[in-house]
Amino acid sequence: SRFDLPVERSADPVSRFKLAEPPGGDEIPRKAIRLDRITAEDVATQWPPPALVEASIPVANEVRRPHLWLTDDTTISAEDVGRFVKLPRDDLLELLPEGPCGELARDLTLVPSRTRPVGLMLRKLSVELIMQLQELRDATNARGQPRINKAGFLLDGHRGVGKSQVLNLITMWARRNGWLVVLEPATARYRTEIADIKRSNNGVYIQNEFAQQFLEATSIANRQKLQEIPVDKSAYGSTVIDGEPVKEARRLYNPLIEKTVDQEVAAQGLDEFERLRRVAAYAKQVRMPSMVEQLRDPVNVWEIVEFGLENQAYATQAVAEMFVQLQRQVTHPVLVIVDQWNECFPVSQYVSIRYDNTRFHGYIPAYHLTMPRALHRWDGNKYRRGLKICATSWARYKRRDYRPELLGVKDHEVRTVRNFSQLEFANYVTYLRMMNVLHNFPREDLEYHYMLTQGNGFQARKLLSTLY
Repeated sequence: SRFDLPVERSADPVSRFKLAEPPGGDEIPRKAIRLDRITAEDVATQWPPPALVEASIPVANEVRRPHLWLTDDTTISAEDVGRFVKLPRDDLLELLPEGPCGELARDLTLVPSRTRPVGLMLRKLSVELIMQLQELRDATNARGQPRINKAGFLLDGHRGVGKSQVLNLITMWARRNGWLVVLEPATARYRTEIADIKRSNNGVYIQNEFAQQFLEATSIANRQKLQEIPVDKSAYGSTVIDGEPVKEARRLYNPLIEKTVDQEVAAQGLDEFERLRRVAAYAKQVRMPSMVEQLRDPVNVWEIVEFGLENQAYATQAVAEMFVQLQRQVTHPVLVIVDQWNECFPVSQYVSIRYDNTRFHGYIPAYHLTMPRALHRWDGNKYRRGLKICATSWARYKRRDYRPELLGVKDHEVRTVRNFSQLEFANYVTYLRMMNVLHNFPREDLEYHYMLTQGNGFQARKLLSTLY
């Protein structure tokens, strides 16, 4: 019938499954070998075959591109856009102990060699930020005091354009040039990873475990500079155990104090002056839980960080106190870098009955957790000698229109990272070829692949590493 499968017509059907005979007709003598008696000589006679041993190993042709690497990293100009900064593996561990931003770790796994230096491309925005940071590092006010009158920058752009790689390069450059850099490469983990949380009277949820991890990562590269910064005693103790300001925490007790005083006024017939005096007296008697009771007189900021590392119950307050002291100090230029900044605002994976029948549908908002709450404010203008650089991430969400001006971000503070230009894309392909990530890439198809990926780094890496 017309549905029958085709039948193989051959004179000898068995011959289709017969192994190929050696050329010349000479049969190799065979002998029975027990598996428990196989020796190394027996294996050597079978593998590798002579055809594989005698085959010549192809030699990779040297790629010549004189403008691929940055030769002098002390002076960076606009002519260096598109070049790669060569970095030994040890420098990555030394300058990025918190971990790299974005998918740099995935890029490193593509490189076959585990000891060869790697490179980071110098983008146009990287050159612009480095030039501005060079001028701001030693900036002073009219009185000659060190001041940085700039809130910071917000990096935005489509997924895969290189926002996180710009942050990685800026972090390493700043630490090499005397900046105290506080880096948070993975903000999203504070709302997606589950850990112990405790609700405070202020309505926020304390994440002491994550706060202790943040302090430990920050102290690796900044311990010496933190030891050189004296503590501003007028600002020390301005937060409570959940990281919120003391004034906001005391407001929670005002209704209770006023209700108590009103009962005394009604029972004793007190006048208005005595009522106000008792309200103020009772308010002063309210004691807020704070690390100040345990660490009364710290000398430098490192003692605050060390106290938070040794006492997990006060780790969240230690993070808040550290940021307050960094805002007041003028000893070192401070740069706070936060990747995945927009992850501080959606709902988290934590659930609470307090958010049932609300627009959050039972999930706790990320900015009600203490760690995202410490990073979500656009408060770079509070630093006397410092600023803040944040970057958005659209790996989990589709990029949509949003209004950063509601958070205090001004138009001139937003920087958009674009896709690779044709020169940058050609250098990127050459770099992958030199690192033995790509093999036999056709030069004539360079413009074709640039058209397919539109110069997007994420799409280019996925396409080229799959095909070549």
